[in-house]
Amino acid sequence: MNTTSTPEHPRSLPVPEAQPSDEKMPDAQPSDETVPDAPPPSVPQDGAEALLPQVAALVSRSTDGLIGVRALLDSTEPLAALGVSSLSLLRLVDAVEETYGVFVDLGDRSLHTDGLRGLTERLVRLGAEATP
Repeated sequence: MNTTSTPEHPRSLPVPEAQPSDEKMPDAQPSDETVPDAPPPSVPQDGAEALLPQVAALVSRSTDGLIGVRALLDSTEPLAALGVSSLSLLRLVDAVEETYGVFVDLGDRSLHTDGLRGLTERLVRLGAEATP
């Protein structure tokens, strides 16, 4: 075994030597933690495109028709900028969870900052699929 010392520790400390092993180390399991600078997982565009009009209809319904489906589909603005209120978001999340069986966290700030496309891509990542 080798020894080493540092300015903080004048006494020599043992340093373990590498030992060859016949055992394979199991692959690390992916963590649920997100890396701040990592890009979001990719979203299949076909899934998001198919879901887009359905999510637009849910958003429109949650606003009692205040924002039309066509206006939502044509816009890149955040939902809040289009006039989706916090009460409408609550109704939207409830409708999304009931329709697609996915959990949407109401505390997620992206609900206020994402537009329709961002919301739809988030739902696809959560497992939502277009219904016939």
